[in-house]
Amino acid sequence: MKNISFLIFFLSFLSSFAQELSGVVLSEKTNDPIIGASVYFDNTSIGTITNFDGEFFIDLKQPINAPLVVSFVGYETKIVSIENFETKKTFKLKEDVNTLEEVLLDSKDEWSREFKLKQFRREFLGRSEFADKCTILNEDALVLIFERDTKQLVASAKAPIIVKNEALDYIVKYDIKDFYINYNIDLESNLDLERAFKTVASVAYSGTTFFENIDSKKHKRALKNRQKAYIGSALHFMRAIVNDRLKEEKFKIFKGSYQVVPSLHIKAYKNDSLKLTEVTISKELNILCKGRQSAIKSEIRHFFVDAYGNHSPIEKVLFGGFMANQRIGDVLPLDYGL
Repeated sequence: MKNISFLIFFLSFLSSFAQELSGVVLSEKTNDPIIGASVYFDNTSIGTITNFDGEFFIDLKQPINAPLVVSFVGYETKIVSIENFETKKTFKLKEDVNTLEEVLLDSKDEWSREFKLKQFRREFLGRSEFADKCTILNEDALVLIFERDTKQLVASAKAPIIVKNEALDYIVKYDIKDFYINYNIDLESNLDLERAFKTVASVAYSGTTFFENIDSKKHKRALKNRQKAYIGSALHFMRAIVNDRLKEEKFKIFKGSYQVVPSLHIKAYKNDSLKLTEVTISKELNILCKGRQSAIKSEIRHFFVDAYGNHSPIEKVLFGGFMANQRIGDVLPLDYGL
């Protein structure tokens, strides 16, 4: 279980709860209401769009722990923490001048757009059976540039990327903040697609995510697929820690190649006032769950996990193996199964 490349999982974190959230989204420049703006809790299926008056209303049936994202094409996205749900919120969005400018491609970028798209699809959607059932519906919004000096494929987008996942029955809207594929390649030799895939050294990306459920004719199969994607995932693992159910959820913990008692290397302390669990993990641990191998390494002494399985600070907890290889094609919303 060695030589597992690590991928930072950029998930988001905040602690809050209320029965309903309401507010209005306006243009900062004109103070006019913005119709059709997206308002959602990051990495969940909990959200809505603004009406003709720029208003939004989100009913919460259970506690939610995630930042609120307010976005609209052509405007800068707001990501805010909500501490008081009792008052009506007002969000003013600023025009994003960068989206109005033409993107000038580096003349040194010798990779064709189709070549770069195939690279992006594979690393963004993933390489699983579920990823193969995904379609990016607005690839024309993607800006892909291969930077020769750094050996990086850098992706950005003029609008949130919309992915239809037919295997899991989700429409996933992903607003890219950063996306990089780092290669270990000889640029002087001719490079075909398959060899390019094999030279990927690491992938890192961050952004906000909103899930919309699809009720297709194959929804029963999709529900089974969701459970299959969940088993052994980082979300499953974090929830098992919070609920003290690592053994019941069939997680086996290894230090190197030796199986160890989880409680000796994973310490969890409930903080009832914050409604969080403080977790300490000793060094790097290997994880096995129903045949799926993963690894975890914390770069800090302790991190926090909420009841949804959402951990923070997300950039300090590194995953390898199965957990790291799950990309957009396999990811589930934080409110899955709750």
